[in-house]
Amino acid sequence: MSGYLIKTLLAFLLLGAAFTAFLSMMARFGRPGDEARSNRLRRLHKTAGYVYIALVVPLVAFGAGFLVEMGDGLSPRGALHFVLAAILIAVLLLKFLTVKTYRQMLRYAPGLGMTLFSLTLVIFLITAGYFILVSAAGK
Repeated sequence: MSGYLIKTLLAFLLLGAAFTAFLSMMARFGRPGDEARSNRLRRLHKTAGYVYIALVVPLVAFGAGFLVEMGDGLSPRGALHFVLAAILIAVLLLKFLTVKTYRQMLRYAPGLGMTLFSLTLVIFLITAGYFILVSAAGK
C-alpha cells in the first residue's frame, strides 16, 4: 500500500472526526435543547476531538517525511499544503490550550473550532481530493 493511499485513508478519517466534532457543537449551540442532549453532544465533541488529534499525529509524521524527501522540489500545491497544515497545527494547539488550560478564554473556542474544520476541509480537498481525482483519471 502506497504512502499516498495511507495518507488519503487517514485524511478521510480525520475529516470524519472534524465533521463530527463540528456538527456536534453546531447542534449544541445552534439548537439548544434539554441538558441531557447537550451533555451527550459535548461528550461526542470531546471524543471526536481526541480522535482528531490522534489522527493528526501520524499525518504530520507522514507529511514531515514527505517534506524532507522533496527538499526544494516542492510543488506550489505542496507548499500551500505545508503552510495550511502549519496553520492548522497552530490553531489546534491554541484551541486545545484554550479549552484545557486557559478557561477564561473559552469564548474563543467556537471560532477556533470553526477555523479548524475549515482548514481541515481545505487541506483535504487540495491533497486527498486531488489524489482521488488523479487516481480516478488513471494518471
